[in-house]
Amino acid sequence: MSDILQLLLRSVNLAGYGASARFLGFFEKDTRYQPGMEESAVDFFMRYFRNDLEYFLIASSVHANSDEIGHYGDAADDQRDANLIKGLVGTGLIKEFGYKERFGRDLSSQEYTESVEREWANIALMNVHDFPIESVRSLLVAKMVVYGLYGHCFIVSLDWDLAFYPHDDFGFGVIGLGDNANVQVAHDFLAQADQLTGMHSIMRTPPTN
Repeated sequence: MSDILQLLLRSVNLAGYGASARFLGFFEKDTRYQPGMEESAVDFFMRYFRNDLEYFLIASSVHANSDEIGHYGDAADDQRDANLIKGLVGTGLIKEFGYKERFGRDLSSQEYTESVEREWANIALMNVHDFPIESVRSLLVAKMVVYGLYGHCFIVSLDWDLAFYPHDDFGFGVIGLGDNANVQVAHDFLAQADQLTGMHSIMRTPPTN
């Protein structure tokens, strides 16, 4: 597993995914937000890879800041967020803790900043098939919408050397891992996503060595 993690860290620019050397593109909403867009995007991903998902890995440092969960200010959204987090913590897919208790209250201190950065960089690898598929779906939805949820989340295919990631514009991006990434699979996925109502895709061709 350590080799896989090193490949991911070499391939992905964690400071800006789009700046990764083999960033292959993304899809996102191109219309005004409508309730359910996040579920539609995740369900598309799950359907598209339904025959392959059990072989994928989750690479995640996702964690919930209990100081913020449930405090967005919209009652319905806060209840949705609380329910999602409770379920994900229960399955072991994410951790929940208070930033103030763990990192201190001086948000401007170097120690606070470095502690938060370490937590974000603490990426663990898990097998998709070790979790109920509904929990994996909930993780992807939560990463798009939950206020107070932080960290990196990639769904990794070792067969294709690709890392897919959910983002908060209600879609997924794709990054190639190393020189053998299957660009065709990534672009076919994005081309199909471009046909979804209210979505559009942008594709990138990686540089050739």
